[in-house]
Amino acid sequence: MAGDAARSPRSAVLASLRERIAASGIGDRLPGERALADELGVARMTLRAAVDALVAEGVIERRHGSGTYVTARPLVRALGLTSFSDDMRSRGLVAGSRLVNFETIRSDAALALQLRGPVGEPVMRFTRLRLGSGEAMAVETTWMPSRIAPGLRETDLDGSLYQVLETRYGIVPGTAAVSIEPVLPSVEVRALLALPAEQACLRLRMVDSDQRGRVIMVANCVYRGDLYHLRADVSGAAFSSRTERAS
Repeated sequence: MAGDAARSPRSAVLASLRERIAASGIGDRLPGERALADELGVARMTLRAAVDALVAEGVIERRHGSGTYVTARPLVRALGLTSFSDDMRSRGLVAGSRLVNFETIRSDAALALQLRGPVGEPVMRFTRLRLGSGEAMAVETTWMPSRIAPGLRETDLDGSLYQVLETRYGIVPGTAAVSIEPVLPSVEVRALLALPAEQACLRLRMVDSDQRGRVIMVANCVYRGDLYHLRADVSGAAFSSRTERAS
């Protein structure tokens, strides 16, 4: 209750609209602004600001003289240390996971180099199918040294791994090195995502470190190319540093 009270009217309207859109089909027409404002009990100005934000995201579109419609545009995910669960929740979708496998292996030289640990140390490797309101969105495979989260169980992986690390182990991610590339998924990943053979995906390779700079995990994440666009906010810090060096 306290969390709901703390939310701004615009945030509450956005959440309600996202739930409606998630339950709608592509091409469905939303009620008019007056009807929506009355239904949600907010001013039309507040409703319009929320609609404008969703139009800017590309999840709905206005058609002059016709109305506002649900579009087939992919979800836009901002790159950053945000969990899949939080990302889905912000869109009014219900995050879900299905554990595909969970095992403990010994790190080889290549994996030990990425994790900055000794060769042969125990490493947990698990693959999860990530769902948004029941629809397959991504397949994530994670490698984490057993020493980072001793006692981690399969049942701990139903939701946000970041949350488990923080609440149980006091580990808060600080930075992530990310590389992105388009790929044709493997047969196994394609089957999990229910994709045709020619459907491309986006693969993110991530190396997460905690606030002390200790590597805590390596992940290989394959996102559906028809559902995801990735967005990054880039600052001019690199350019300003270059200018300072040049001067």
